[in-house]
Amino acid sequence: MNYIDRGGEQVYVQPFDANGIEFYGFLLPADPDILQKNLCDKYFNEPSGGKVKFRPAGPFVLLVFCKLNSLISKSPPYDNYGWYSEQEAAVWVLTIDETRNRLFWAFPYIWVDNALAMSMGREIYGFPKGLGWFQMPDSPASADMFTMDTLALKTLDSKTQGVREQLMKVERVVEGKAQAEWGSIKEGGEAVLKSLGMFAPANGIWDDLELIAHSLEDLIPGNCPFVFLKQFRDIADGYKACYQSIVEVPCKMTNFYSGGFLPGQYEVTFADFASHPIVKDLGLSGNVVQPVLSYWTKFDFVVGNGTEIWKGQ
Repeated sequence: MNYIDRGGEQVYVQPFDANGIEFYGFLLPADPDILQKNLCDKYFNEPSGGKVKFRPAGPFVLLVFCKLNSLISKSPPYDNYGWYSEQEAAVWVLTIDETRNRLFWAFPYIWVDNALAMSMGREIYGFPKGLGWFQMPDSPASADMFTMDTLALKTLDSKTQGVREQLMKVERVVEGKAQAEWGSIKEGGEAVLKSLGMFAPANGIWDDLELIAHSLEDLIPGNCPFVFLKQFRDIADGYKACYQSIVEVPCKMTNFYSGGFLPGQYEVTFADFASHPIVKDLGLSGNVVQPVLSYWTKFDFVVGNGTEIWKGQ
């Protein structure tokens, strides 16, 4: 059966071109055992009954703030329907698919400020997107403060109203010298891996770093596959899913413009809201965390057609 469009349709057809991505990444230490339980087992291994086997690549997560200056469908007739921009904040977790010995990025949390981006991300791919309000810098030179607000509940209680609250803040707390820009994605990837290597001895992730290094043939050209649990609630019983699958989505960088480490030291603060237990879910050390490394980059990428790794019956 064919998908039936409506007037004012918010779900276009993939693949999508995303151009002029201004990307800021903050690598945070996290407990891999908690990531295993609250992400890999909960969303992939247990729903599939063990048909897939994912584990975190190491004791870290990547907090990302980014601007997508242009998002447009590559499929007719939607490629002539215009383009949209969005701002986004997300938690990226690098995972290993042990059945195929491949790396995938998983997303336990993600927010956008564009309703179309939220609708298309959730319905087509399974991005767990929510709506957010953002404060972001105009350029890496002024990258002193990032904030994200969303609708949140301080307590899970029938008398509690969900209201707009600041959920996270990233602030530069120590100034530093300007850093040299990366001339290519290869140079940037190697710089990040070298920095991770300095982080590794105290955290026992040498084996995972070796796998990541062996995967440079994928990571350096900008191949960055995603994995999602895609699901919809059942109409008759909302505790059940009428559709559930684990999907792989290719994402490939098409142009690299520039990048580099952000100077100085940053501090990430997460608010304590019952509706968004980020610190608990990710196994962070507390509500205030210092990134292991902070960087920025600008690029274009394309999000392609996905593949079902597993589908529930």
